[in-house]
Amino acid sequence: MSDYLTDEEQLDKLKNWWVNNGTTLVVVVVVAVVAVVGWRWYSEHRDDAVARSSDLYADYLKATGAERETIEGTLASEFPDSSYHVFVLLRDAKAMVDEDDVNGALAELEAALALKPDAPLDDLIRVRIARLQQQLDQTDAALTTLSNVRSLGFRALVLELKGDIHMTRNELDLARESYAAAMAEVGDGTRRPILEMKVADTAGADDA
Repeated sequence: MSDYLTDEEQLDKLKNWWVNNGTTLVVVVVVAVVAVVGWRWYSEHRDDAVARSSDLYADYLKATGAERETIEGTLASEFPDSSYHVFVLLRDAKAMVDEDDVNGALAELEAALALKPDAPLDDLIRVRIARLQQQLDQTDAALTTLSNVRSLGFRALVLELKGDIHMTRNELDLARESYAAAMAEVGDGTRRPILEMKVADTAGADDA
């Protein structure tokens, strides 16, 4: 029917449509443009941040003394949630362990965990925390920490560490079960001499 409308009638209909829908159309177009521009800016900013934090970490590995501390401070202040900041905290924790500062190392690892890294790195941190908790005789906390490790690749290691903790608590049955489960996770194609020794040592042992 619109084919038979006069030019004036068609113009009136267009004006009416614009009054009713024009504002909404403008808003939709503006939102779409802002979204595209915003996403491009975010992607470029993210890529720049990754490159910058990567360069800082490379400089950190080569630096020593005060220069290294300065770079570490820059990573912590400018890229606090980056994986490279987590890597620095892990290295700090290792250095403290080497100096027998177990409590200091534990604090560094807990700070790294608070940054919520990706799952594999998160689980690696939890395993290291559990080991330090075991050294500090915080065995209940260590077992709780290990229960939150999710990655399948850590399963054998987690089970073995649980067995070690149960051994320190003289829970031989639980230790035996954990070691056996760890061996099952490893599979027949991989040799784990130390784990095999632990399985053999607990086999047939009686609770004290």
